Amino acid sequence: MRYPTLAPAASLEVNAGRSRLLSRIYRDIGLAAVAIELDLLEQDLGEEMEDAIERGARFIAPMQLQLAS
Repeated sequence: MRYPTLAPAASLEVNAGRSRLLSRIYRDIGLAAVAIELDLLEQDLGEEMEDAIERGARFIAPMQLQLAS
C-alpha cells in the first residue's frame, strides 16, 4: 500500500539542494577531529583547510558556560 507524500518529490529535492549548511558543518567537524587526532595543527594545510578546521573545532571544543554570581 502506497501512502501519498505530503509534498511533491521535486520540491523536496530543490529545498535540500539549496541548503548545504549541515553538510559543511559535518565536513568541518570531521576535518577538525582528524587534524586534532593526527596532530596536524602545526602543519601548513592551506588557508581554506585551516579555516574549515577552525570552524569545526568550535563545535567540538568544550563550552565554557558563565555562571551567574
